[in-house]
Amino acid sequence: MVPSQAVHSCAIVLATLNAKYIHASLGLRYLLANMDVHGGAGLRAQTQLREFVIQQQPLQIVDALLALSPKVIGLGIYIWNVVETTQVVRLLKTLRPDIKIVLGGPEVSHETAGQDICRLADHVITGWGDVSFPKLCRALLDGPPPLMKVMAGEQPALSELALPYKEYTAEDLGKRLLYVEASRGCPYK
Repeated sequence: MVPSQAVHSCAIVLATLNAKYIHASLGLRYLLANMDVHGGAGLRAQTQLREFVIQQQPLQIVDALLALSPKVIGLGIYIWNVVETTQVVRLLKTLRPDIKIVLGGPEVSHETAGQDICRLADHVITGWGDVSFPKLCRALLDGPPPLMKVMAGEQPALSELALPYKEYTAEDLGKRLLYVEASRGCPYK
């Protein structure tokens, strides 16, 4: 069960569907921590994080996202949530085609042309999103919008990244599994 979260409108929502409530998304928190650093002052304040679980009904998730009145929704796509998130994106684009949907994560970092979810989305960031997602959000909000749908993520130097650990809430710390990133990228490269 996912606890209810206060509803305040915002320009950007970072969201994902976790396998279980106990999991807390490290990737989304990295993006959130770097919104001002790589997107410009004030972008973090316009961004909210929402986590759901794959057991929730897609329409329930869509209702919760639309209640925030976002202009941009960034979704983390993983092997365990791609089917359910595709349903969410399809509903979002049917109900509110004006909202820009941006996908990222390991499941959309390859073979984007063959995936329904990528065809439905407005933009896909392959690879690293820490720098690229905030820059894309700034362009989508303030213009000019990018011409490319699929963008290769910009690999940042680790020294240029804000760490995500301040983005965990007291509830996260007390009741959820927290992840620590010990290395980055594919060890087989």
